[in-house]
Amino acid sequence: MRKSKKIKRNLEVFLFSGLSRLARFLPRELGFRVFSAMGTTASRLLRKDRERAIENLALAFPDAPKPIRDSLARAMFKSLGKNFYEFLNLEGSSKQRVAGLVESIHGMEHLEAALARDAGLIVITGHIGCFELLAAYFSQQGYPLWVVGRELWEKRINEKLIRIRESMGYKTIDRDSGGKDVLRVLRDGKIVAVLIDQHTRVSGIYVPFFNRPAHTPIGVAKLAIKTGAPILPMAIYMRENGRHEVRILPVIDPPEPSGVGQDGADKQVENLTRECSHAIETLVRYDPKQWVWFHNRWRYDEKKETKHAVVA
Repeated sequence: MRKSKKIKRNLEVFLFSGLSRLARFLPRELGFRVFSAMGTTASRLLRKDRERAIENLALAFPDAPKPIRDSLARAMFKSLGKNFYEFLNLEGSSKQRVAGLVESIHGMEHLEAALARDAGLIVITGHIGCFELLAAYFSQQGYPLWVVGRELWEKRINEKLIRIRESMGYKTIDRDSGGKDVLRVLRDGKIVAVLIDQHTRVSGIYVPFFNRPAHTPIGVAKLAIKTGAPILPMAIYMRENGRHEVRILPVIDPPEPSGVGQDGADKQVENLTRECSHAIETLVRYDPKQWVWFHNRWRYDEKKETKHAVVA
């Protein structure tokens, strides 16, 4: 590793550790104010991220006046700060504390009905609100839960993330090497949670997201078709009072596996991925300021398989 890169990583770890200690020290109301202000400061310092967020909001909401989009971008950075404060305070929280953070759940009947099938369950969500709290809440309520994710670039921060998750009762399955573990969890009738709202280096296709083609992972669709596990979209949102609201959408059923040939199988994967993308869009639209608009969601990568490019 180059010396400059090592210095940068050490600084990032130092900053993360410092913010962790600060978050644990500050009373909740003051912590929200401090971390919200940090979000505002970040929006001013991270010019490229701010500009990309505004550009993406223009793509997603072309009919919204520019002042509204600019206001949404500012609100997003504040929201990120507050949700980051919430995340940093999760480690070691009691079941009662975590339960008290969630004010309401809409669509709980969809979760219960999906689990009653005893076919395992794939939960999909996005980088919306304090998504780690979403997993922590259901895990603390007794739902057996694993999250699928990639190992973070910095080992020390990754270890901190794993500690927080395990203290809340849920574990991580590595995105790149945990295929067998995912199958085992689903075949045991348990829950696997996956984030599918970003352009990542995984196998995917281009399907509409806010009416524009966006590269979307196909792993969830393939897994659901293979195992018969239903797909359940959900997200969590911080409300103005600092507590959280969970929204659960109706289940997305995979098609029955059949001898449809390769073209037919590819079409099934495409259609299911399209449904999943639409569900995530619906969850983002519920409270746009709580999604990460500075992510380069609609970029086109020529290295991706262009034969899978699908437009509206």
